[in-house]
Formats: sequence, C-alpha cells, structure tokens
Amino acid sequence: MEGKTGIVRRLKVTGGFTGRSKVPAGCFEVMVMLLLCLGLSCASPPPQVSPRLNVVLILTDDQGAHLSKLGTPGIRTPNVDRLAAEGYSFTNAFAAVPSCSPSRSSINTGMYPHANGHWRNTITPGLNAPDKQFGRESSVVDKVGIHEYIKTLPEILGEAGYFTAITQKFHMSPPWKFPYTARNPVHNNPEEYRKVIGSYIDKAEGQPFFFQANVSPPHRPLHKNLQQFPEYRVHPDSVAVPDDLPDTPELRSDLAEYYGNVQLADACAGAIIDVLRDRGLLENTIVIFTSDQGAAYHRAKASVYYAGLHVPLIWHGPGVPVPGMRSEALISLTDLMPTILDVLRLPIPKTVQGHSFMGIMSHGGSARYQGYVFGEHNSHGPARAEHYPSRMVFDGRYYYIRNLLPDKTYELPADLKMAEVWGNHAYDATVAAENSHPLPYALLRQLENGRPAEELYDIKEDPNQVNNLAGQAAYTSQKSNLSTALTNWRKRTGDLVDDPLFIPTRQPLPPTYSEGVNPD
Repeated sequence: MEGKTGIVRRLKVTGGFTGRSKVPAGCFEVMVMLLLCLGLSCASPPPQVSPRLNVVLILTDDQGAHLSKLGTPGIRTPNVDRLAAEGYSFTNAFAAVPSCSPSRSSINTGMYPHANGHWRNTITPGLNAPDKQFGRESSVVDKVGIHEYIKTLPEILGEAGYFTAITQKFHMSPPWKFPYTARNPVHNNPEEYRKVIGSYIDKAEGQPFFFQANVSPPHRPLHKNLQQFPEYRVHPDSVAVPDDLPDTPELRSDLAEYYGNVQLADACAGAIIDVLRDRGLLENTIVIFTSDQGAAYHRAKASVYYAGLHVPLIWHGPGVPVPGMRSEALISLTDLMPTILDVLRLPIPKTVQGHSFMGIMSHGGSARYQGYVFGEHNSHGPARAEHYPSRMVFDGRYYYIRNLLPDKTYELPADLKMAEVWGNHAYDATVAAENSHPLPYALLRQLENGRPAEELYDIKEDPNQVNNLAGQAAYTSQKSNLSTALTNWRKRTGDLVDDPLFIPTRQPLPPTYSEGVNPD
C-alpha cells in the first residue's frame, strides 16, 4: 500500500489530478494535505471525538490514601486499581488543606488558602438550586471566599470552549467564581452516576468537557451509605487499626464502615470511567482520581497530620509513557490546575502557586520535581472554637508541623466527634479506652487542649505520628532545615498572619508584589 510521501511524489510527477479543470496555482498542496488529513479513505472516517482533550476530576470526600493498589489491608478497589494500572500513580500526594471547601478551592485556583482567601469551610448553594443562586444575585454567599481577581479552573476552561459540569456538592465561594454549565447532586449511587455522566456528555454536544465528579463516600455518616449499599461492607477483623487509634471492637467496627465506603466510592468512580470507555472517550480524556482530604477521624481530617493531608492521586490519559508507573515525587493538589493547563496548552495564571508535574510523567519519573510539599489548616468551620492554625512541610522522610497558636484549645468538628448525627464512634471509643489504650487517649486530649509549638516525625519509622522528635537533640538538623523551608515558603506565598481571623478574603484587587503573592 502506498504511503503518504509516495502519494505526494506521484501527484507531483503526473502534474496533479487528471480531468478537465486545472488546479489554480497555490492550491495544489492545500488539496493534497486535505486528502492526507482525511486519510484518502471513505471507509475509515475520522473518530467522532473532540480535537481537544477532555478532563474528568473524580474527587472523593474524606478519603485518605487507602486503596488496595496502595496495599491497604481489608479493602478491594478494583476500578481505581485498574485506572492506576493503565495510568500513573503518585504515592506522595497531599491536599493543601484538610477541610472540604478550602481544599476544593485550592485545587481550582492552584493556590494555598492563605493566598486565595478561602481559609475555612463556607456556606454555598446546593447543586439543585436555581441558576441565579450561582450568580452575583445569589442569596447564599459566605463572607469568606477566594479573591475576585483570581482566575479559577472552571472559568479558564469555560472561556476556552469547554462544557463544564459538577456533581454531589458545590462548597466553593463565592459561587460565581466557579461557573459550571451543568450541576447535579448525585452523590453515592453508581448507577445514577452512569446516567448523570452520560447526560453531561450528551449536553456537551461535541464540545470538550471538564467534569468535576465529586463523590460523597467516604464522608460521614458512613452507616447510611452502607444501609443503602450493603454489598460494600467490610468485616471488622480484616482492617488494620493505626497506632494513634485504640484497637477495640468499637473502633474496628467504625473503621470497617469507613473502608466499606471507600469501596462504594470505588464503584462510583468505576461507573464514571465505564461511561467514558463505553462512549469511546476514555483515550481522549484525562481522568484524575484523588480526594479533598483525609478520613474523618481525629488527627486526620481538619488537622495537618499525615493522615489529614495524605491522599490518593492517579492520573490516567494520553501522554502517560509507561502505564502502571508509580512516582514518590512530592505532589501538592495545588499542582493539579497548572498540570491540567500545561497538558491542554492553555496559559497558566500568574496567581497559581502550584507547579506542573507533567515533566515527571513525560520522563517516566526521572525528572526532578520539588524537595518539599507544604500544607496548612486554619479552621474547619466559622466558630472561633474550631480555629487552630497550623502549617506543615514534608521532605519525603521527616514531617514538620508548626502550630501557630499552640496553647489554644480546639473543638473538633461535629463529624469527628458526634455519634448521634454523624455516626462517629471512633471518638467515644478512644475516650472509653483511656486505661486500656492510654497513648491514643493522650494524643486525642493533646489535640483538643493545646499542642507543642513544633512537632517532628519520621514518617518512615512512625507513619501514624505518635513519637514527636522535635525536642530530641539527635534531630536538631532535620528540624532546623524543615523549619527554615517552612518559614521561606510562608514568606514566598504571602502567609503573613498567624491568626486566621486576619487572613484577607474576597478582595477585589491583588496585593502588591512586596506583600508576597507571587510563588517565585
């Protein structure tokens, strides 16, 4: 069969196409290239896909780095495992902040909460609210939110011609800064996700699309999801209890409910991926799987401890050189937005503080990335009792925490404590185990009653962070290096105040360069 080069050569030798009419000068090469682009065959029409890549961000709610692919005992996550086997996994990925609203806005701005202004959870419209509630005339607008001058990911992709859609919950402020063409509150039902994602694809009508596919499991209350989908239950004997929680029957039962919800989240993710595969769109779509923060346990969600910020991260799509690869590179979820824009060849706003990790994937993990990953917590909700500002830096081995108001007492958010409404039995189980498991009890009370100004942990030897090394002379060098790195990061990113009450929010204009808004 004749190749494209041969066809061009033959057409030039014979003087072009035969027939009565002659090709005007200058048009010959255009016609040849048009034929080549069409493949010179009516039998093989071009695939009906967008010439630009689609993006689907699957974002589970309160899921730590727990997958069977990551070696978590007691659970099966076949759908996300397959995504990882075909894509690229990052085992050192961290949310910028361990609370829902600020984490989601940090993903969609590529910025840390102290810099984008969205430093705590916010009240926002439900996804079934009318369109006007997502515009400037909305009656549901929190006083905290991102600054007006910041460009968000859905804004940029919408302006670039993308159809944008979101599921489960909104939770970002102010609503008009996160414009989505379509919204649906589907949250925990795999079959409903199939229908909704399919309808979104239909509504896109050939446009490239960006779906923020939020999934509520494993957010509490855990038992309600399992009452609806009992097939995902996990036996309590199969789970591994971390060292900072008491290994009691009550705790095991609660942890088994969490792992069952992780399995349900996997089924929802699988339904979303199956629709893309069945529609022939998977190979033309970037699929990202991650979570907004760690699991809803004390010393996890709403704290900067390892279990609060360490999340799964899988990237699947065109450009992955070797399927199934893993990287231990330190990744922040603030890096997602610049990486997506980098792959799509769209401009990255100067406000973005994250960095594209496309080079890691394109070089098979051999590219050098960054030496540290950073995170923060300011408050979960608006109540002053829930304010507890902390910052962290991790170098891949040692994990340093600076508590900015160390002596302040801290009230845990309701879902980390209440059994009656939120079905959390881990808190009461830890309190009841004061005598049988004194260490988890002491760590809980320290969490609530005031923490050390500095904490340092060797994650390789102590992944559950029960042995604070900050006061030990043998680790002076590690603590000093990480403390310096954290101080420099705070200056570089405009983290200028210790008390979250003084963090600027929803500003119309950017501060000056001297106030530290630029990442470099």
